[in-house]
Amino acid sequence: MNPVVSSARVWLYAAFPLFAYVLSWYYNGQLIPLLASASVVLLIWGVLVWWPRLRDGLPWPRGFLPVFMLCWFLWLGLTLFWSGSPYSSWFYFWVLGALPLVFLISMGIPEPLAEPLWIWLWRGVLASAWILSGMALWQYYVWMGQGIDLVNLRPYGPLLDTNSYAAWLNLLFFPTLVAYFVQDGRRSVRFLSGRIDPTALFYLVTLTLLLLAFFSTSSRGGFLAWVCTMPFALWGLWRQPAALSRFALIFALTFIALLLMDYAHGFDLIGHLAPSYITSNMTTVSRKFMWIATWHMFLSHPWLGTGIGSYFLNYPAYRLPGELASAGTYAHNDYLEYLAEGGLINLGFLLSFAGVLMYALYRLLYQADKAVQIHDARRLQALGLVLGVFAITGHALGNFIFYNLPLSLLAGLFLARAWRITNAHGETAPLLPRMGIRHGFFAQALLIIAVVMASWNLVADAATFALLSDNGWLSRVMPNANQRAIFLMKAANWLTLVRPLATQPHVYLANTYLALADRDTQVDIAHRRALVEAALSQYRQSLVGIPQQSGVLNSIGNLYLRQGALLGLDKTRRERKALLAWRQGLAINPESVSLRNQISQLAYVDQGRVEAGVVFLRAGLRRPLFPYSRSNLQMMIAVTQWRAGQRSAATATLLQLLRENPGYPSAISMLQAIRRRAGSKTMVP
Repeated sequence: MNPVVSSARVWLYAAFPLFAYVLSWYYNGQLIPLLASASVVLLIWGVLVWWPRLRDGLPWPRGFLPVFMLCWFLWLGLTLFWSGSPYSSWFYFWVLGALPLVFLISMGIPEPLAEPLWIWLWRGVLASAWILSGMALWQYYVWMGQGIDLVNLRPYGPLLDTNSYAAWLNLLFFPTLVAYFVQDGRRSVRFLSGRIDPTALFYLVTLTLLLLAFFSTSSRGGFLAWVCTMPFALWGLWRQPAALSRFALIFALTFIALLLMDYAHGFDLIGHLAPSYITSNMTTVSRKFMWIATWHMFLSHPWLGTGIGSYFLNYPAYRLPGELASAGTYAHNDYLEYLAEGGLINLGFLLSFAGVLMYALYRLLYQADKAVQIHDARRLQALGLVLGVFAITGHALGNFIFYNLPLSLLAGLFLARAWRITNAHGETAPLLPRMGIRHGFFAQALLIIAVVMASWNLVADAATFALLSDNGWLSRVMPNANQRAIFLMKAANWLTLVRPLATQPHVYLANTYLALADRDTQVDIAHRRALVEAALSQYRQSLVGIPQQSGVLNSIGNLYLRQGALLGLDKTRRERKALLAWRQGLAINPESVSLRNQISQLAYVDQGRVEAGVVFLRAGLRRPLFPYSRSNLQMMIAVTQWRAGQRSAATATLLQLLRENPGYPSAISMLQAIRRRAGSKTMVP
């Protein structure tokens, strides 16, 4: 270690990114406190790294990549101002922005700290490779012992998607592969001579575990990314000592892992890549439909998109009838999703990033002797890191990759290390004096303000989730229900003040106000009217952060219909406002069976237009509906027909329902009741 650099300082600089990396594992787009914690840790790390640089006047590293990453990060931040769903986009800003943010922080680390710091970071990465491989193998063999069908026997580690998990293992595999070649190539004896290098053996065992874990996922996209990246690894490592023997060993381990984790149990991974299988397989066919729908989404918002992270909110309105294999959360193609969510500029940044990786490979492989004047071992280390990021960037064509926080974070670390190894341009003169800022204090103050504001919002978001979305822990801390309700009311009020865009506090308050208005029927009308007006105001405020909330619009419609008299509305105006809210909700989510039924009953059936109501309900069957929702809608059609006296039509609808879903109990009970009633009438003299 450099004698000038203390070990405590190295540990301090290494602890923040490793801690953020660990916190990111189980976020999965759901556990907001983990995202908030990881992002705040990265921001603190950023202040620690960039504070002395700002004090020195901000010397900026020369080259294209630092400027590109800064522009990318700023662009993602700017998209928040025109996003159609700003609150949802806020979270994805930290997920997608983790890659450029980590790169920008890493490139600012002082040179004396960079080398010892990377040693500890690399050790942490290797430890994560063992932990992730262990997770995959544990899940695989436990599920196999439970008799889970082989098609579903696909580990996903700490993530929710097995393909993203395979990409993560690819990201770890290629740097480890290069590290093994470099370490084992330092031996002066022949390969397989009997003398073992402990470090090289450790790398080889790590590669074996990664391969076993990787093939246990049976990810076609991950396997294609591995196959497409491996030739570059062959090209870069072919001139290393005993490369042929080592590659023979690696490919033998790959073949054994493929046999053990797939073919030994009857899963044909390579056969599933055949065109005939792909064109008939539901998952790949659904991807085609999803990509068409995503393209339509882009055509509807061609310039700036719908807002990053808003795909799952907008997708129900664009889902095609043949696509029922996905939850509609991601497009399974990051390039198309970038296009739909951020327009052409957003896609341009991701394509430019892929171009940067291609250019880096070109320099590291083809121009290694000319353009990269560094020691061969360091060049190969950079090559391995770039190959790992290259593999997941290619995999992003068929799955959602960069929308996983740990992958974005780790890709930023890898690319920053590769850039530092190959960068020979030095730094510019301090930029702040050239911009007329003579004292770095102003820039430091601006940095602190930005970090405090971002951290404030992130902490508020974490509190919102912990108190209002997943608050089971609170009942153990505060057993008294009344005391807990009062506390949550105060917390929700506080959160609406400090985080106005947060939707959950507004919805919580609105529901509470309505419950009080319904319960306290003995109080004066003015007090109840104030509660209903406050509830309506809170519902509307919740739509500011995320307008595409069909559930909130459903609640607004119900409020007008049931409590509209307190607001001074006559029956006609109450029904008109309720229908308007429900129709807005149905336009956002055409798959909502409850909204369609409510509109049908109020707009048609209650007005005596039963046939029009049934037609409106049947129109929902042409929408893409999952089996359970489809059966519910058919049941509602049958009930509507039966109440209108259309016994034969109701019977036909129920029989059709049972043909599609034989075990639907409500349909069986209703059909039996219809037949019993028909039988009793025939016996009347």
